[in-house]
Amino acid sequence: MPSVDDSTQFLSLKQNGVNGHAKSPPSAPFSNLGLKPNGIGNHDSPRSNGLAKVEASAVHDEDEFLRLEKPQQDLLLLHGPRQKYTLEKSKEIPELHGDDEILVQTLAIGLNPVDWKGADYGFSQPSYPWVNGRDFAGIVVKGSRKESRIKQGDVVFGPSTDYRDVRKAAYQEYVVTTPSNVARIPQGVQVKEGAALGVAFVAAQIALGISFGLDFSRPVQGPNGPDFLQIARSLNPLHVPDDIRGEVFGSISQSERPKPGDWIAVWGANTTTGQLAIQLAKLAGLRVVAIADLAKGSHRLVEIGADFQIDRHDHKRAVEVLKAVTGGKLRFGVDVVGAETASALQDALQKSTSGPQSHLLGLTGTPKEAAPGVTIHKVPIKLFHEASVYGDAVVEWLEKLLIAKSLKLPEVEVAEGGLAGINDALDRLRAGTVSGKRIVVSVGGRSPSNSGTSTPAPLSPPLNGNGTLNGINGYSQADADLSYHDKINADPDRVKFAYWVPNVSGGLVVSKIPQRTNWDLKSNVRYARTAEQVGFEYALSQIRFMSGYGAASQHEPVTFSQALLAKTERIKLIAALLPGPWNPAVAAKQIASIDNYCDGRIAVNVVSGWFKAEFTSIGQWWLDHSERYRRSREFIQCLKGIWTQDKFTFKGDFYQFNDYPLQPKPLVLPNRPYPEIFQGGNSDDARNNGAAVSDYYFMNGNTLEGFQTQIADVRQRAKDQGREGQVKFALNGFVICRETEEEAIRVLQEIQGKADAEAVEGFRQQVQNAGASTHNKTGMWANSKFEDLVQYNDGFKTKLIGTKEQIADRILLLKSLGADIILTAFLHYDEEIEQFGREVLPLVRSLEKQGRGKDQEYEIRLTGDVYKEKKALPVR
Repeated sequence: MPSVDDSTQFLSLKQNGVNGHAKSPPSAPFSNLGLKPNGIGNHDSPRSNGLAKVEASAVHDEDEFLRLEKPQQDLLLLHGPRQKYTLEKSKEIPELHGDDEILVQTLAIGLNPVDWKGADYGFSQPSYPWVNGRDFAGIVVKGSRKESRIKQGDVVFGPSTDYRDVRKAAYQEYVVTTPSNVARIPQGVQVKEGAALGVAFVAAQIALGISFGLDFSRPVQGPNGPDFLQIARSLNPLHVPDDIRGEVFGSISQSERPKPGDWIAVWGANTTTGQLAIQLAKLAGLRVVAIADLAKGSHRLVEIGADFQIDRHDHKRAVEVLKAVTGGKLRFGVDVVGAETASALQDALQKSTSGPQSHLLGLTGTPKEAAPGVTIHKVPIKLFHEASVYGDAVVEWLEKLLIAKSLKLPEVEVAEGGLAGINDALDRLRAGTVSGKRIVVSVGGRSPSNSGTSTPAPLSPPLNGNGTLNGINGYSQADADLSYHDKINADPDRVKFAYWVPNVSGGLVVSKIPQRTNWDLKSNVRYARTAEQVGFEYALSQIRFMSGYGAASQHEPVTFSQALLAKTERIKLIAALLPGPWNPAVAAKQIASIDNYCDGRIAVNVVSGWFKAEFTSIGQWWLDHSERYRRSREFIQCLKGIWTQDKFTFKGDFYQFNDYPLQPKPLVLPNRPYPEIFQGGNSDDARNNGAAVSDYYFMNGNTLEGFQTQIADVRQRAKDQGREGQVKFALNGFVICRETEEEAIRVLQEIQGKADAEAVEGFRQQVQNAGASTHNKTGMWANSKFEDLVQYNDGFKTKLIGTKEQIADRILLLKSLGADIILTAFLHYDEEIEQFGREVLPLVRSLEKQGRGKDQEYEIRLTGDVYKEKKALPVR
């Protein structure tokens, strides 16, 4: 078994005579990536690939990332711009081409902004399909044929800066690299910390050491390093790529190089690269001004030695303060944010036409043109992998810095799900919800604390000593722990959960039973924060324009959704819109603006309408059923067109537009070119709309056969419209989770027994306009009985009533039928949102990991009887 080698200062897992593991190659080699067989599949020659077999149980006591699976090349593929990565299993392990190459089995992958930006905007992908990923840590399973400081068994980390060589990308279980591009992990440094360090350190080091010429050979603190500029300029220029040759050999003159005591400004100092740039500048004796979001990272900037801090939110004021602090003598600036902030930083630099030049480096963008007296730089990152002598100097000095503990390492957040969980983790980077931390993924998908058993225990939300959720009581945004939300929602094939927002009075049942559910904003903020912390991903706000059926008071859904979005970080709000009162131009403008405010967390539910008085009382035409749905279709078409076209023209029966140019547009996110559009109903008109124009089709509760028929029908209609696979399904269900099924049924009986008969009957009469009034009697509520209508959308029929185990089983049956989102409602929101997230949701995730929810026939055999009409839950 492998062990940690204590004879050196570095972690190392060594073989002890165990034969290498061999694995049959896949039947269809992955030829389109240029990966060739290398003898790995020969069972008769188990050591033919030179790989050590290291069992998963060999776990170092201090760092449980030190585990390996049997050799298998799983990888993430990008098939085109603005697409999600797809997991490809059992591909061939890449072969080594040169004498200086090594093979690393990946233990952890660090995520970088370039991983999603390159995928979204199509840069750094020479062709498709492609493998991305810049940061990794792992064990060397095959050493180089040349003598090297890196040996087989060493635990190393490094960046993949050579993005044109797919073998070297990090999003795979085996990575090819070279000794000059990896550093060994010293004792006392965790593997996850190494995985978070590579690209950021190399970028900061080359920016300062090459572009600015900062000399690290005589640091004021920490171990001596080389003069990197001298090393680089001693290279043969013909051996340096053309596109970086000018930056390497002409970036700065000897007389202009920074000296101890000079000022340097780092804009974007909260980022990992910004933090490392600050620390390296301090090692060399510079004075550093950090420009950052101080509310999120001021304490950290103090820890790493920033001399002065400026808040980033007001660019003009930041420039003024920068000039004042540096006395107008700021000559060096690094921007890690983008072109706009780089331009602001340029404004703060000293500008001299006769004296030394000022120098600005933009890592992600630069000003359109250089101001007089300013030289603009781009980091020549490929020097790291193109010149081995330079790469060796960088990684060997990095090892010294880590041994001497001269760097404060990035704060790390571990994301669950292995390679399959990377898509969701990247979505968080896209949304800008990660600040000052690096996300690291453990390859293999296990939590570092998981023993590796085949059936992991369900995740549990973070509880404090009182057994309540951390940060909910006396909640402050800074204290909120949302890592559990991200862990429990890491599987891209999961069923998602939503809840009805009680933004109207009276709760979610038309009953006189006491309900611990409040409709005010303060209570709803608490519900939303609780929901996102325990794993809910959506919340649906309701639309009412007037009192009726238990809802005496109503908050408007769009503004209410915006208020909740301002107080949350993860959950998406689905705001209800009602064509007629809303014009699509106004709705598109509202939602687009909110989408920009909340980083893409707004969606819409287009409600065609069922309450006649709601229209006539405000002077709106009351159209018949089919016309209401025809108007809704035009409404959705207009929303999509306004959001996606530079100038939108539409000539419909209900709406007309002429070259309408909406700005700003909603955010364009991967697989989400505009805010998601939900729409529900049961009639032919509703199903046609869902198939033709909607992203999600909402369904009421139903029988097993009813669900199957409805989903199959909408899918076929979508196929007929050329939208096969483009329509997803959301399903309404009222949850009563109790210790026993008998107790849950008693609660249901009490709700129905105390129904507000007058309100329910009034509701029943009104919804005939949306149900039995349709030509084939298939509309919503057409087959609903009195006891069903006590919960607005037939939520009792969904049968999420019983023990947590029964409810989890039924949810997985609904998933197997095709439900993508379960829309929940509760009797007592004050405690039952949290209860569902604590008891039911983790159980669903645990069962999903076992493969449940995919085999419809199995789920029906297990659970389906409860949905058949003859065996419905008893109600008395």
